[in-house]
Amino acid sequence: MKKAIYTTIIILGFLLFFNSVPGLAFSNGHANFSVKYEGLKIPFKTFSIFVLPGEEIKFEIAEENRDKTYQIELGEKVFESKNSFTWNAYQEVGHYRTLIKEKNSADPDARIKINIFVICPRNNKNGQYLEDFRIGYYPDIPADKKEYYTKPKGFLKIEESMLGINLTPHFKLDQFLTNQTRQFPQFIAIQESLLLKLEFFLEDINNAGYKADTFGIVSIYRTPYFNKKLGNNTDFSRHIFGDAADIFIDRNGNEWMDDLNGDGQSTIADSNILYDLAVEFDQKEKFAQLQGGVSSYKGNGVRGPFIHIDTRGFHVNW
Repeated sequence: MKKAIYTTIIILGFLLFFNSVPGLAFSNGHANFSVKYEGLKIPFKTFSIFVLPGEEIKFEIAEENRDKTYQIELGEKVFESKNSFTWNAYQEVGHYRTLIKEKNSADPDARIKINIFVICPRNNKNGQYLEDFRIGYYPDIPADKKEYYTKPKGFLKIEESMLGINLTPHFKLDQFLTNQTRQFPQFIAIQESLLLKLEFFLEDINNAGYKADTFGIVSIYRTPYFNKKLGNNTDFSRHIFGDAADIFIDRNGNEWMDDLNGDGQSTIADSNILYDLAVEFDQKEKFAQLQGGVSSYKGNGVRGPFIHIDTRGFHVNW
């Protein structure tokens, strides 16, 4: 009996320990080298890019990691380089994979898996529609906004069979579905910068002591059609450009913001904690490329409190 009691105490002690030390149980999903794509530095063991049919793809090895030789698997061929790899995407829309790894290393952290999504070009739309999915019309971009606003070059076609794909270590494709419909296929726009920000910010909040393996999602991509249907008056919501996310912490899986401040309630006081961390995130020099808008919203009868983040290229909060 005493042995059973002691065993229970030890187990409870370990549980308390692992849930009280900031960041201890969280795995950041980093590889032991980084690559660069379109100016973005990517340290994660799983990442995703979105390209047009036949588009040139170039991955560079981060300068500080070029003392080693790396290999890339493209189809049945393997290529080697210390610096970079360049090739062209397939012509057919769909999901493809490649692997960049350190040569002669069996270390699982010495490899980066890349999902390559060949997307449907925007000019394939027929009026407001892409196949049977209604996208609507994108606004013309005035000259004073062109530095920070670009119409999506195309749209990722999501089939139901793809929902389990890890876009990054902590985010699956099913988290990026629209609220517009539950039918398939759906078409969405995603910017790689948003994937990076979600991963880095998740790491930050874990380091701050707020445990989460991923974020709960209120909304990520919204079509211009659906954005207007929801009553949003702006034609330039970052959600229609594919680099915005409305998020919250939901460890218990009830699709509601967790009680982060320990007052026994889920209120805007909890989303304000994430808001403060997001503002602090945007002020860090190493994340300057990922700066964007930050806002905190209270809950209503349909969903709980949450924050908005995006990667528009400059910091603004409201």
